[in-house]
Amino acid sequence: MRPVAVLIALMSLLGMGLFIGADGYGAEPGPAKRLPTEQEIAAEKFFAALEASLAEKFFDARKRPVVRVAVFDFTDGKGNGVGAGRELAEKITKRLRQQSQFEVVSQNKLQRFLALNGMNTMGKLDASTFANLRRRMNTLDPGHGIQALVSGEVQKGMSRNLRVTASLYDFEAPLGALERERNLLDVRQVQAEIPYPTEKALQEATEVTVPNLNRELKEGRLVVLANTRGNHLLGTPQLQAFGVDQDFPWDKTPYVLLVGKEEVTMPGEIRVGLDHLVLSPLEFRKNSAERLEYSFLHGRFGTNETYFDEPVPADSYGVVTSFLDLKTNETYSEQAKVQVHPDASTVVVLSFYVPSEKERIRNKQVPGIQIYQLFGKGLEFLPKR
Repeated sequence: MRPVAVLIALMSLLGMGLFIGADGYGAEPGPAKRLPTEQEIAAEKFFAALEASLAEKFFDARKRPVVRVAVFDFTDGKGNGVGAGRELAEKITKRLRQQSQFEVVSQNKLQRFLALNGMNTMGKLDASTFANLRRRMNTLDPGHGIQALVSGEVQKGMSRNLRVTASLYDFEAPLGALERERNLLDVRQVQAEIPYPTEKALQEATEVTVPNLNRELKEGRLVVLANTRGNHLLGTPQLQAFGVDQDFPWDKTPYVLLVGKEEVTMPGEIRVGLDHLVLSPLEFRKNSAERLEYSFLHGRFGTNETYFDEPVPADSYGVVTSFLDLKTNETYSEQAKVQVHPDASTVVVLSFYVPSEKERIRNKQVPGIQIYQLFGKGLEFLPKR
């Protein structure tokens, strides 16, 4: 009986195996799920803490349902880009993009913002550097919409640990003279220690991949003026008196450009662009100091509108402009490269010429655009008394 009992038991077990297998439970097990490493667990905690801190500080379901974030590569203590810093920034960016309450600025824009400030990495920020960075970004890309800026620092910690400090800056926080003087920034930090499997792995993670080449980027003043009444602006010999290394020669140049005597009509649909910016005529308070300065300039250059006036990094900028000839419905355009020099002012004057029908018939006049560039040392225009 014993052999029979054993045989029955074996057949029962085999039947159970076949039965279970038919439902999928008795199928041959797949590879075991890998447990997360120490490094992955610590990194996950860091990312979760950073996201929670961002949401707590910036998210508001009613007033700010989507937070626009700029995430720069983390650097070492000297502002150099390192492998771990790039990897952390990429993972933060990827995670934030998967959440509807965050919108992340593109890498191309980040590189452009760095270039605007003479930087190739985003090291530790003080109040003065932050203020200049924000002002230039707001001036040359006013539609960037950034509300939070994330940067960070990575360094070797104890044992095989990578010490990470992320800084979450409020990009819209007030920043006046007092804050700059006392180096006060609205910033929240998230810190973590992330263990690496080997000393070699930690060494590779902290090796410099992008040396810090940040430099001070000097500025000049750029002003764009225009005559939008259709008049032809005529250059005078005084144009030759202007130069980047000398003061504005106002005592020798009562008029720099003269308004033509031709009969004209108004241009339509005037458009003025500066690099990525679309410019519109500026508005000023009736008795403001700016209004006095621009009235002085309009008198010297025969202009009536101011389209731009800001300190900008000393560099080359593209100006493009156009208008619609309402008589023929034809569009005229012109472009030029404009150079801004350190500690000097550049004046760009746009002349939109639209002759009347009589001028076109009798004097063979045709519409067109002229772009003048003038330079002077210093950042002030009004003559010193």
